[in-house]
Amino acid sequence: MHYSRMGQAPTGLLAVLVCLLSLTLGCSEDGEGTASLPDMMTDAALSDGGVSGDAGALSDGAVSTDAMVLDAAVDATADATVDATVDAAVDAALVDAAPEPPSGPIEPPEGTDGTPEERDFDWAGVGNTYVSGLIPRANIDWSQSPRYGSVRVLQESESEECVCYDVDCSTCSRDECSPMTCTYDLNGDHTLTKYHVEIRSLADEEHIVTFEVNISADPPIAYTSIADVLGRIERMPVAYWHGLKIITEFGRGIQFLHGSYFNGAAAYGSMNYIDTQTAELPTLLHELGHTFEQYTRIGNPPALEPQSNILDPVWRHAIRSDNNRTSRYGNSNEWEDLAEFARIYAMASVDGSLAMLQGLSPERYRIWERILLNGASIAP
Repeated sequence: MHYSRMGQAPTGLLAVLVCLLSLTLGCSEDGEGTASLPDMMTDAALSDGGVSGDAGALSDGAVSTDAMVLDAAVDATADATVDATVDAAVDAALVDAAPEPPSGPIEPPEGTDGTPEERDFDWAGVGNTYVSGLIPRANIDWSQSPRYGSVRVLQESESEECVCYDVDCSTCSRDECSPMTCTYDLNGDHTLTKYHVEIRSLADEEHIVTFEVNISADPPIAYTSIADVLGRIERMPVAYWHGLKIITEFGRGIQFLHGSYFNGAAAYGSMNYIDTQTAELPTLLHELGHTFEQYTRIGNPPALEPQSNILDPVWRHAIRSDNNRTSRYGNSNEWEDLAEFARIYAMASVDGSLAMLQGLSPERYRIWERILLNGASIAP
């Protein structure tokens, strides 16, 4: 099946309002943002894929004063029937579960080229509007968000490690089974329990993605469990599922670890793993942004040819063209800006504000959708 575009750009007067208000509202000239723009990521210098702060205790999804003003202006001007049509189109796109991967490299914005700049990205001249202060338009309670898939623990695995075959681990790939006995050592200090998981689209039962989930057994963790993790992943937008397959195919899957594993970060993400000490979906979605970007950059021949210039300069040009910023943490560098856009895009898909996001950041939006499509080239 073909992948539908998740929402369309605002048109006519609505598009003009979104563009004008996005420039006049938002952040102050000093780049710190107005007092009403909360930010999920606190300041820190981290390696590629690290997210600072306690994501579970922070509130990037909170509505800012500017966001409410923008929303009110749009609602007052746009016809309610148009709004309903856009929301319906978004909902329909979210259940188009089996995208067809594209071919060829992702092109930079019109008027730019693909020659790497090979120097640190310069934020000078980029506008100070923070998209994270406008989108999503309201707090998202993930426990009440739509379920896009149905998950189950598989009674099979090719792993050499002990693998649990059900949530309670009453059966496993060895004789002695329980979450504390069917384990393996990640290193000398951390022992994990492994589950091989399948998620099946509620809209298209033939769209299935398999991946591995690892839960810390020693030291034990209290912030999540395998049942909690599966319930959250069911509410993850369908297009992001392939990222879980990528980190399983090329590495160790997603790992929920004790805080002692980390050095000041809430999570780390790459093409090979997501290591996290929180089950909060905004953090996981950010880390999946790193996974998808690295999959495009490093490639998976012959299914996907590498595109080494996707960050430098393609995404850099997109930042300049959109002339705004994702979040204060996104200001760290272009790859954190991309991961933050991945988080915002996913939350907008749940919030029904993808059309607004496309109007605010059309080039990032275009490129990120292609990066997501590239991820679909991984075997299910």
